[in-house]
Amino acid sequence: MAEDSSREWRERLEESLAYYPSSAEKRRRSRLIDHGNRLELAFKFNRSTHDHIDALIVDFIANRVGAKPCKPSDGRPATACYRCSAEQAKDFGRFLAYASTQHMAPPPTLVDHNQTPLSVLLTHALIAFTHEYESDISRHGMPSLEVLSNVLRVVPPRGITPKEFEKRAVLTTRTARVVLRHCTKLGWLKTEKGVKGSGSLIYLTDDGKSKRQHGIRRLKRVESQWSKRYERDYQELKTCLETLVSRFELEFPHYISGYGPADEALTGGSYLVAEEGPPRIPGRGVEWPVVVRQGNKHRSSPTLPAFLSQSLTQFALDYEADDLGRLGLTTMFFQHLPDEGMDLGCARDLQAISGDGKSLHERHLNIAIEPGSPSDKTRRVFPTQKTRRSRDAYAFHVSAVESRWKQRFGASIMKKLRHSLEALDTAFSDDLPEYPDTTSWMVAWNRPYLLER
Repeated sequence: MAEDSSREWRERLEESLAYYPSSAEKRRRSRLIDHGNRLELAFKFNRSTHDHIDALIVDFIANRVGAKPCKPSDGRPATACYRCSAEQAKDFGRFLAYASTQHMAPPPTLVDHNQTPLSVLLTHALIAFTHEYESDISRHGMPSLEVLSNVLRVVPPRGITPKEFEKRAVLTTRTARVVLRHCTKLGWLKTEKGVKGSGSLIYLTDDGKSKRQHGIRRLKRVESQWSKRYERDYQELKTCLETLVSRFELEFPHYISGYGPADEALTGGSYLVAEEGPPRIPGRGVEWPVVVRQGNKHRSSPTLPAFLSQSLTQFALDYEADDLGRLGLTTMFFQHLPDEGMDLGCARDLQAISGDGKSLHERHLNIAIEPGSPSDKTRRVFPTQKTRRSRDAYAFHVSAVESRWKQRFGASIMKKLRHSLEALDTAFSDDLPEYPDTTSWMVAWNRPYLLER
């Protein structure tokens, strides 16, 4: 059994090595030099940009697993070679596979993609509405739209247990824990012991009820203003979105949300594999609550931002189900990162990149960075193999998902949805982001929880 297990991971390692360098011909393919418990991983790179990126990634992984540079003992040439134990080699192969396209889908069919992506139009409308909600704040202050939608809206007069809150809000345990704690510190929530055996219950305080009332009144006022300003386009948009959302199989947050304060992924990845259903359930982390939609039961606040958020969430999950990368990361970062890379300073304008190997994109092997100090903003940041696949697929993939929605929900409703979104989009600011920030709403202290003049 042990011998079979050893053979399996060595075969997986050999498969991963075949991706490095990505431009490899068979005669230059990387190789495993096997000496039992002592192994050597040898690589041969040329002077191309892609090989340079692969070399940076290989060296980053070697340092990460503790492999040591060496000369290949088989006497054959190599640009880089690392000596490692069997355990280090297992990790080496796992990380190599993670940075490559090994577990991704093939590139999508090259379809027409001249229109603004539906996900971008949904995002523009959501953020434009949010900005208007936040403008002209009363002196009493209001909760941010995210906190109103995902926290204060959810708590009923009878109180709610933490687990019930997670399910009703469709938030992960880590997100719920953070936002409940912050709202309690602000004096908007309180926790009391329930009747015997029922555990603790969360209630709105008088100030929390007041803040919720202020927020709801403001939200309704903005909806009324949009209805008058955009007239038929607004009504058509809301009708289309309501029809779409009613046909979704799962419930989603009323404002699009990440998995946790440090994880922008909507469902937390794919530790638990997707289920075909029905209902269809996406790949997810263990904390993401699966809440099956049951008619009108959970639609207590059918607001425009709720419909926009839920539609955008479903679109993102359908996009990501095809194993071509995350919609948010690709939209906001990958599609702007060329093969020749960009300076670290410019990359930091797009994403939080520390340059010390510890930030999200470095740890997840989305990027390769030239060696140097984190303070050196001239270091080049490059897209890895999997990031290039996500980037190059983006324009075609969003079009493909929209085409599938036409088949799923009907061409007529999708035509009306796009028409109404495009009509509103002409009135919005030109500098709106193309995808929401799904984690900043969780950050304390008062901002973004409390909006004040």
